Amino acid sequence: MPRPFPAPSRRLAAGLLALAAPAAPAAAQLPTVDEISALETRIRARLESNNIPGAAVAVVRRGDVLYAGTFGLADVESHTPVTDSTVFEIGSVTKQFAAAAALQLVEEGALDLDAPIHALLDWLPGEWRGVTVRQLLNHTSGIPDYEAIAGYGIYDRRATAQEIVAIAHTRGMDFPPGTGFEYSNTGYYLLGLILEAVEERPLGEVLNRRIFAPLGMTSTRMADPEAVVPHRAEGYYQDRNRTLINTPASHPSATLAAGGLVSTVGDLARWDAALYGADIVSDEMKRLMWAPTVLPDGRTVDYGFGWRVEPYDGRRQRYHYGMTHGFIANVTRLPDDGLTVIALANRYREDLGRIVVPVLDLFLEAAGRPGP
Repeated sequence: MPRPFPAPSRRLAAGLLALAAPAAPAAAQLPTVDEISALETRIRARLESNNIPGAAVAVVRRGDVLYAGTFGLADVESHTPVTDSTVFEIGSVTKQFAAAAALQLVEEGALDLDAPIHALLDWLPGEWRGVTVRQLLNHTSGIPDYEAIAGYGIYDRRATAQEIVAIAHTRGMDFPPGTGFEYSNTGYYLLGLILEAVEERPLGEVLNRRIFAPLGMTSTRMADPEAVVPHRAEGYYQDRNRTLINTPASHPSATLAAGGLVSTVGDLARWDAALYGADIVSDEMKRLMWAPTVLPDGRTVDYGFGWRVEPYDGRRQRYHYGMTHGFIANVTRLPDDGLTVIALANRYREDLGRIVVPVLDLFLEAAGRPGP
C-alpha cells in the first residue's frame, strides 16, 4: 500500500553546523540547485522503491556542511518526519569510535596493541589465548562472529558478556590468530569490554568523555532502549509482503563496541571535522587506524582499525557502513578531496551505497568544474 512520503527538506551550503576544522585551500564549485533537485528525486525514488521510511544525508567538505537533506519519516505510526535532529542507530559505524578510544589509550601508554587479550579478560575461552588487541581491531583474531551465529535478533534483548562469548565459542576458531581476515563483531565486542576494564567505567562513559563531549556530539550515545532519547527514530524491517514491521531498539549489552551507538548526521559531521585535526586522534594514531592490514603471507586486506580503506575510483577512501535490526548507516570519506558523505536510514537490510555513490559523484564532478 503506498505510504505518504513527505518532500525532502534540504539546505545547500547553508552553514547547517558550526564546525571547527581547517578550511579548504580554495572554494570548490558546488552542484547547481537543479542538480540537487534531480539528486533528491533520485534519492526519494530509491527510498520509496525499497520501502525505506526515512533518511538523512549530509555532504561535508573539511568540516563545512555543503548539503544536508532529510527525507521521509522517522516514525511511520505518528507520521513524524526526519529532521536534522533525528537520532538513528549507526550499527558498525560505532567501531571507528571504539578504535579511536583504544588508540588514545595506546598513546597514553595504558594499552598495548600487541598485548594478549587474556591479560585483560582472563575469563575468556582458552582457545582464544594468544589473540591480541591489534587482532581485535583489524579482524584478524580468528574469533567467530557471534552475529553470524545468532543473527540480528541477538541485538534486541539484554545479554551478558558471558552469553555473547558463549555464542561465539559454539564454533571453533576461523583460523589461527593473526593468519587470516574475517570480519568479526565479537572482536569489537571484546574490545569494548577491554576499554571498560582499562578505564573502569561503562563504554558509553568512556566514549563520551574521550570523544563525544569534547566534540559537542550531544546526540551520540549508547542505544539504550530504556532511555528517553529525544528525536529518536523508530527502526523497521519488512516482511515478505513488504509490510513494515517495528523493531525493538538495540540493547547496548548485546552490541557494545560492535555496533551500540545512536547518532545524527550533524554529530557525525563534527566527528568528520575532528579527523582533519589531531586533538582527538593524533596523526601517528590515524596512520595506524587507516593503514591496510598486511597478513603474514603477504596478502593485504583493505581494513584498518574500525575503517575500511579500499580505494574509490582511484582515490583514497575511508568508510564504514553499519546495520542493526532496524537501521542502516554509511560514512564515506575521500580525504584527498576533503569530501565526506554521511547517510542514515531506518530500515534493516538495505544498501546505502546506492545513495552515497550518486551523491559523491555529483559533488566530485561539481568540484572539478572551472570556477566562475
